[in-house]
Amino acid sequence: MRVIRLAIVFVFSTAILWAQATSQIQGIVQDTSGAVIPGIEVKATQTDTGISRMAISSEDGRYVLPNLPIGPYRLEVSAPGFSPFVQTGIVLQVASIPTVNITLKPGAIPETVQVEANAGLVETQTTSIGNVIENQRILELPLNGRNPVELIAISGATVPGGKAGTAGFPGGLNFSVAGGLLSGVTYLLDGALHNNPFDAVNLPFPFPDALQEFKVETSTLTAQNGLHSGAAVSAVVKSGTNEFHGNLFEFFRNGILNARNANAARRDTLKRNQYGGTFGGPIKKDKVFFFAGYQGTKTRTDPVDRTGFVPTPRMLAGDFSGCNFPQLRDPNTGLSYANNQVPVGSFSPQALAIVAKLPAAAGPCGEVKFGPVTKINEYQTLGRVDYQISDKHSLFGRYMISGFKQPSPYQFSGNILDTVSGGLDDLQQSGTIGDTYLISPTTINNFRIAANRVAVFRYNEDYFSGCDVGVKMHCFVPHQTVVNVTGGFNIGVGTAIEAHFIPTYYTVTDDVSMIRGSHQFGFGFTGYKYQHSQKANVFSAASFGFTGNASGAGMLDFLLGKVQTMTQGTPNTTFTYKWYYGLYGQDTWKISRHLTANLGVRWEPFLPQGINNGAVYNFSLDRYNKGIRSTVFKNAPAGLLYAGDPGFTGKTGVKNRYNQFAPRVGLAFDPRGDGKISIRTSFGISYDFPNLMLMSTATTAPPFGNTVTLTGPFNFADPWTTQPGGNPFPGNFGAAAPFVRFGTFVAQQPDAKATTVYSWNLSVQRQLGRNGLIAISYLGTETAHLWLTTALNPAVLVPGPLACAAGQTAGCNSPTSFNQRRLAFLATRDQGQYLGPVDQFDSSGTVNYNGMVISAQKRFSHINVNGNYTWSHCIGDVTQASTVGGVNAGPLDPNNRRFDRGNCQTPTLDGTQAVDRRHIANFTAVLEAPHYSGGGALRAVTSDWRLSTSYRVLSGAYQTVTTGIDRQLTGYTAIERPNQVLADPLCEHPNPGCWINLAAFQQPALGTLGNLGRSNIRGP
Repeated sequence: MRVIRLAIVFVFSTAILWAQATSQIQGIVQDTSGAVIPGIEVKATQTDTGISRMAISSEDGRYVLPNLPIGPYRLEVSAPGFSPFVQTGIVLQVASIPTVNITLKPGAIPETVQVEANAGLVETQTTSIGNVIENQRILELPLNGRNPVELIAISGATVPGGKAGTAGFPGGLNFSVAGGLLSGVTYLLDGALHNNPFDAVNLPFPFPDALQEFKVETSTLTAQNGLHSGAAVSAVVKSGTNEFHGNLFEFFRNGILNARNANAARRDTLKRNQYGGTFGGPIKKDKVFFFAGYQGTKTRTDPVDRTGFVPTPRMLAGDFSGCNFPQLRDPNTGLSYANNQVPVGSFSPQALAIVAKLPAAAGPCGEVKFGPVTKINEYQTLGRVDYQISDKHSLFGRYMISGFKQPSPYQFSGNILDTVSGGLDDLQQSGTIGDTYLISPTTINNFRIAANRVAVFRYNEDYFSGCDVGVKMHCFVPHQTVVNVTGGFNIGVGTAIEAHFIPTYYTVTDDVSMIRGSHQFGFGFTGYKYQHSQKANVFSAASFGFTGNASGAGMLDFLLGKVQTMTQGTPNTTFTYKWYYGLYGQDTWKISRHLTANLGVRWEPFLPQGINNGAVYNFSLDRYNKGIRSTVFKNAPAGLLYAGDPGFTGKTGVKNRYNQFAPRVGLAFDPRGDGKISIRTSFGISYDFPNLMLMSTATTAPPFGNTVTLTGPFNFADPWTTQPGGNPFPGNFGAAAPFVRFGTFVAQQPDAKATTVYSWNLSVQRQLGRNGLIAISYLGTETAHLWLTTALNPAVLVPGPLACAAGQTAGCNSPTSFNQRRLAFLATRDQGQYLGPVDQFDSSGTVNYNGMVISAQKRFSHINVNGNYTWSHCIGDVTQASTVGGVNAGPLDPNNRRFDRGNCQTPTLDGTQAVDRRHIANFTAVLEAPHYSGGGALRAVTSDWRLSTSYRVLSGAYQTVTTGIDRQLTGYTAIERPNQVLADPLCEHPNPGCWINLAAFQQPALGTLGNLGRSNIRGP
């Protein structure tokens, strides 16, 4: 099968896809009376390189010059009986199709008609909604960290959705465009895919001085666009020209210019230096060109803006009076400590060993100020070579490497509290080779082959593990663990324990464009192979939580060694792969001078990701009740099937779907036929796939991860002593692998479907003068088969009291008995004891979006202004497509998904992101000082200054109020909601000090759900 797939990729690579790094000129050749002129040769020359292309006008006078490199052009026509025609000043932008109509003047005398004007700004052919971020704005607009990807936010209908997690490459950003998924943006660099499929965000963009421009397109993209449904971002690296050009730069930031944070002891010490340069030019004039660039970044800061609390000498002497401690109690007897005096003989030796590693208290109640030291070194190097082999054949190659190194803060400070931040050592590489061949003046082939590799290494300096302080446990990671003390301090974090993430993929595409009369055909195929190697220790280092549940204070629980929660698993070793294919046909039909139809269809089969080591599974409660068990793992509880079991699909657990066809249809109407006004509308279907880190948590299930969470209180010294079966670690992974009690599972849905997006739009554009444009657009989408999670083994209420007596777990209902109240356990205890939360990825979610975008742009002699305003509403289910899949994240009521339907929110590794923003406004302006004539120092000082600004405002995000405790008694503590008892949940006069009125809510009765919806309270 693998050989067949490779054959498909390479043999059928005669197609068009992801070639948006180029542009196109089209138009009508006519005489002064308006009559069309066929058979006229039109020549376009890129003035920077001298490379030219020719086309012949058809019977209806139409000419098309497709697949042109972006940049400045000169258009020339010489025909018998007409004066020569020359138009200069044409600047092609990425993924644009401007119309340049040519009017020839009859004349026997060779009098040249010369025009200096840019191409029309109105889109008279494409039916998507797009916005170009041109080179001037990339270079001049203020950017924090000079990451050009941030400029995507200033395109209309776009909501930022947080940054990539530490398992991705720094600089990756999430965006929801026109209500699309945060994982739904396709990034293209020089026509080649530039996503990191692991988290679906962008790979590093070239730094501003090396980036020519990029375009953001959304809503009913043509059939040549695939993989993701929300938007396509097409970017282009600068190329060399016939003249040598270069620059040197340094950008500097210093915290001395910033105000002091209110919680910090002093002003921040930020120092950031970004320096580098570019250089490009001809290797051989009109034939071979090069461009190279380098940027280095050094960031230094040592803040002291975090607060923690550590045990004071008084506390270590047993005195817990004062410092706002409540009345404390003895966890063993339940009796109160008189005057909060605790016998020091009951303190845990393991806790005291940790205390010896803590910093000294700076205040009477143990307050300490600290802040992780940051020393980041980044670099990016890139190079591009363009070779015009002949008039018909051109070739380019581009390579880019980006590095990011951030040592662990603990390395510099020696303060163990700084271990809550880890170190990173990341490297990203990408390379693309492109080949363009003119088979004939009306047929062009464009080939791309590309490779991308990311290597992320997360780590921390050694400090201590549970084994080092005397805890009886298995330590997979030497000298590192996680300790969290409620109201006190935190040591370590699972996402800073040693981990490797290495996603790699290869892409092959080939473009064919054919002009046949009034039709422009494109046929396309692309394929890519993704593979990913991962070893993480988020759970294997073990995490201990001291909450105060035992004694009344987290600090005392810690000193007494009374652990409330402990989570541990084996190292998460995951080897993922995925294939992708797309095939399409597209016809752009110029029905008349006024009307253009875009007709296309795309075939894009749904091919789920696979797990090479077989850490993938399905679960069915029906199979469980019938006693059907795995033949691969003999200790697996009933209902679970693994890779290799009869009826299980390969190493994916999900069936392939080959019947996915996506039609696209659109009309563009030019009422005057002069390219100054257009009315466009379209409808299309697209498919999407969530990011591939979705399986990161699912693969930690038994027996591969055997992640288990113990709920106490229990003794820190030997946390497994009271657990049935004892310590399950290190375990084994053979056919006889053990399964932990109440293990956590996130199963695959065998008949899952690809997320399907139906989109439509209506847009009107009008050009104002030579350099002005105004547009108003309506965008609508309906998303089906959204991926979320649903509980297959929920806890239910049983006959009996709503509280359990100490040690009781059967015949009662409480937050301590929900595992014993799960469906599987209630059916058969011998098998159900191995099944805790069992959720399933479920492709049944939906989202609806409607928006209006008004945009305008105008370039004056020395001012360039752009602005847009979006009014929209997005409502839908909570997707899991932008995070790692986990349990207890689906609908609170598994039988009523609509109860959780609300204004759009998406969980990510950077927190929950609100992607429903009713109002969004963006404005940018760049002012250029005149270039004064003359010479000397005065000219040098006064000429070519630029003043730029950008402004962005969004309406408030909608908020969700949660209970904070498990009133439903099902284990959904983090997302349960209260009852709303007042009609207006906001304060009387909402302000930053009082926005939400807490009196508007009450805790629901035990065993019930609150009536409050999700994401429905307007934020500031």
